[in-house]
Amino acid sequence: MSSRSNTKQNKIDALVDAFRLNGNLDRAFDNHAARRLGVNLTDLHCLSIIQSRGGVTAGELAAEAGLTTGAITGVIDRLERAGYAARERDPGDRRRVAIAVTPAFYAAADQVWAPAKQDWDATLAARFTAAELDLALRLLEVTNDVARRQLERLASD
Repeated sequence: MSSRSNTKQNKIDALVDAFRLNGNLDRAFDNHAARRLGVNLTDLHCLSIIQSRGGVTAGELAAEAGLTTGAITGVIDRLERAGYAARERDPGDRRRVAIAVTPAFYAAADQVWAPAKQDWDATLAARFTAAELDLALRLLEVTNDVARRQLERLASD
């Protein structure tokens, strides 16, 4: 191995390449998952946002998904028809409506993601120490910050 391949910049380049590959693999998995769930990829992405945030307003969902509020209305309508999401009025402010995933979504999603989660858990536990996992988490947090900045940049152009 040449000394050039051990430079910090080359390691950063290798990490970026690995992230890109991971993103490609993740998108391929999501394509299959969407087909299994009977939704399109955009709707699956929105389900992921709704589920991970514990419910969101339509405006929050539009912003996080990078879609217009008009497009989000269509997404929510499709997800409701599929039985995977529901509009819920905020008891404290009846004008505010949150979108939440349904038990039917969790049941269907479990068929897709439970085996993957078990594989992730077993593989990571076997290969890394807790301290190494902490470092990996810090790396992902930093890369997420970069991604958010770049999303904001593209959205504002």
